[in-house]
Amino acid sequence: MFDIHYVPSNWGIIPRIFGVSSYTFFVGLGILAALVFYFVDARRRKVSGEGAILIVTAALMFGILGSKAPLLIANHDFLGRPDVWFEGKTIVGGFLGGMAGVILVKKVFRLKMKLGNIIAPAVALGMAIGRLGCFFNGCCYGKPSPIGFNFGDGVTRMPTQLIDSVFNLISFFVLLYLKDRVIMPGILFKYYISAYLVFRFFIEFLRENQILILGLTLYQVLCILGLILVNYKLIYILKPKVETGG
Repeated sequence: MFDIHYVPSNWGIIPRIFGVSSYTFFVGLGILAALVFYFVDARRRKVSGEGAILIVTAALMFGILGSKAPLLIANHDFLGRPDVWFEGKTIVGGFLGGMAGVILVKKVFRLKMKLGNIIAPAVALGMAIGRLGCFFNGCCYGKPSPIGFNFGDGVTRMPTQLIDSVFNLISFFVLLYLKDRVIMPGILFKYYISAYLVFRFFIEFLRENQILILGLTLYQVLCILGLILVNYKLIYILKPKVETGG
């Protein structure tokens, strides 16, 4: 099982598909689609070697750890609650964890290759598919709305999962168009992460999540921290290099 997003019993649009939870089914399908896209594109571009494998592995492993971290922090008694370790994850934490893992492995192994232009559309495609699992499972739902879906409590709610899926699907096609047109290696992933964090910050106002501080949820705070980190790196990359004479 990739993970389990906790929802009450009798909850969700299609809770199970082929005998497994719809969340697990679509998240697994999304990961598979992202990996297939990445390796096919990497092969076409003749990107290979141990360094590429290390970067992708670090992104996946640290992404998984990062996706669990905010939920463990939010549940201060997680050491006494083993169920918390198996319930859900956050995409925002996964993004930040994955970025940290790539930065770390590149520094440790002194890798110079930049794969962001290939990874970005792969991640967007995986996200677009994976969010369908949230919708059918009934997790990550929105606030009550005149138009939407009943996920099990008799209340019509905003389908924020589908909005997220559509955003990522559009991002996939935009990134697909740009990846062979941008000059700077790796820049597309930083653009994509920035765009998603801004999108997620605002859509969070439509979701049912507990307020953490200053009217913001934990995920909005993470979005702000993520934007500071990503844009700091963008400014550093894009600023003109000053040449010094000897």
